[in-house]
Amino acid sequence: MDGRQRVAMTMKAAAIGLVTVGLWGAAPAAAQRLKTELVTNDVRLPVWVGQAPGDTERVFIAEHGSGLIRVFQDGQVLPTPFLDLSANLNVRFDGGLMCVAFHPDYARNGWFYVYFTDASGDPVIERYTVSPDRSVADPASRVEIIRIPDNVMHAGGTIAFSPTDGYLYITVGDGGPQGDPNGHAQNGQLLLGKILRIDVDRGSPYAIPPDNPFLGNSNVRDEIWAIGMRNPWRAAFDAQTGDLYVADVGYNLWEEVDFIADGEGGRNYGWAIKEGNHCLDQSSNCDPEGLLTNPIVEYTHTTDPPRCSITGGSVYRGEAMPLLAGRYFYAELCASEVFSIRGAPSSTRNLIDHSADIRKPSGDRFGAIVSFGESLDGEMFLVDHATGIYRIVTAMQLDVPELAAGRAAEIAVSGVTPRATVTLLLSQDGTGPTPMRQLDVTLALRRPVIVARTNADGDGLAVFSGVLPQSLRGRTLWFQAAEVGNTSDVSRRVVR
Repeated sequence: MDGRQRVAMTMKAAAIGLVTVGLWGAAPAAAQRLKTELVTNDVRLPVWVGQAPGDTERVFIAEHGSGLIRVFQDGQVLPTPFLDLSANLNVRFDGGLMCVAFHPDYARNGWFYVYFTDASGDPVIERYTVSPDRSVADPASRVEIIRIPDNVMHAGGTIAFSPTDGYLYITVGDGGPQGDPNGHAQNGQLLLGKILRIDVDRGSPYAIPPDNPFLGNSNVRDEIWAIGMRNPWRAAFDAQTGDLYVADVGYNLWEEVDFIADGEGGRNYGWAIKEGNHCLDQSSNCDPEGLLTNPIVEYTHTTDPPRCSITGGSVYRGEAMPLLAGRYFYAELCASEVFSIRGAPSSTRNLIDHSADIRKPSGDRFGAIVSFGESLDGEMFLVDHATGIYRIVTAMQLDVPELAAGRAAEIAVSGVTPRATVTLLLSQDGTGPTPMRQLDVTLALRRPVIVARTNADGDGLAVFSGVLPQSLRGRTLWFQAAEVGNTSDVSRRVVR
């Protein structure tokens, strides 16, 4: 049958470490073709998506205009919202319901936080507690944590707990008007145009962390962690390192990503002295002493494709696509482009344009990418304001069943280039980058061995079948497939 091959003998060789893939010359690019899968379109103007610590059953979705936090569970959006903020919501063009953050100890205390513009128009953060029914919050548990007065526009929009210090970080816009003529972002007495860092586990309603950088400085509010932001709509922590990536929406020409290393507070990111790397007043030397911190990425507005506004972003730390580990994803709102970079500023030249891959399953461009999100296992969501919630996955997908020694197994690989030759590999040592020059890929397996090769059919499906030898009983195996220039996700299985 086309695309099928017996692989039992090769599996026996793999089990004793034979047919090990060699390393040839310089490492090729880490190829990873991507696609999206629809999670749900049964939501209205979604703006945020995520999961709560300890709760793998539910995906939470915030709707910008309705003020509802919805629960997606068992393949459907539940009819009863998790929380309804509509009675106290002001749907400003850049406000409304913006973000949700679950306390790191949510599984025990049930606390979560919402960031929205209330009826008065102020951005406000409130805390609520989940009810005994984990799909519904207790609206009577409301506690106001912090309010940002005098914010007419540019609300910012992210609240998130650091994975390393456990404090709550808040991104706040400059409040307007355009160009920040009143100097809000550089005024240390105002919370506008800043990133804030507070301790919600102490104080009433919060305390100031003792290592906040401006603590005791009479010219700067104690809550402030970083200065000089315009409209930091979306920011994201790297769950592994604690580094913070901030996508700050530009004004006239430049969009930017700012990088804040874990624990590195107290920096000034330049707005409205600079926009990106560029002085807002082009006739002046705006940073003669070099006190401002430049972004790690910038791009300019264009008309082809039309670019207008940056959307951050998530750092990928899942297991399904190890080649993307540590890559920060962000998007361009108007052009529906998606890019990723890896790591700290010294390595940001490693930029990948995913725009050709990350589209709707139909192949059409997204209408308005307004956010990314992460599941508890580190996989990535994408939020299209117009059409719903999507997952980002590899285009080349492995389907590895439960495996039993001495029994037949069938492994399928979909999303392959039609008629292309596919190589199936496994590792008993886990994941790790391994260049494979002859396929122009970098595998995500450590010490991989070749199981078999076969050709995909005309629909891009390749199927491997064989009997697993008894010697594999009790072993943990990691599988990955590759064609020239592309790799699949990684599947981990324990052989019974």
